[in-house]
Amino acid sequence: MDRAVWKQIHEHARRDYPAECCGIVAEGTDGTCRVHPCENIQDRLHARNPKEHPRTSKNAYRMDDLEVHRIFSETEGAGGRVVAFYHSHVDCGAYFSEEDRQAAMFMEQPAFPDVVYLVVSVVGGAVRDAAGFAWDEGTETFATTALEGYDPAIR
Repeated sequence: MDRAVWKQIHEHARRDYPAECCGIVAEGTDGTCRVHPCENIQDRLHARNPKEHPRTSKNAYRMDDLEVHRIFSETEGAGGRVVAFYHSHVDCGAYFSEEDRQAAMFMEQPAFPDVVYLVVSVVGGAVRDAAGFAWDEGTETFATTALEGYDPAIR
């Protein structure tokens, strides 16, 4: 992922603050990456059923399953692949929370074992940090991974 991709992710995180942003990064057959900002539907889920969805977009995110399916279908149909999911953490650090881990799992296995999960920390509306997490077969957990192309000066 190059500087332009990171800049788009940072802009999305700032734009959606104080809500968590979320999206997908896809790589085309030519190796270039494209950012797909997604709508965080967490507030709609919370409004519909606060008991089942107690968290709001300030501390949780949920992408619409149909939107995710469309992005995957279009990407793979064109010969590309999804390389990352991203979301922001509001007024706290860039870490992989237990909720993030649970959302990335399906039947005790990673739903997308080859995809990197990116977390961007946004504090007071400004991007503070970012971190990446990838599935580690050996430890059977999500481990911190290097952020290709990330420049902390991108704000």
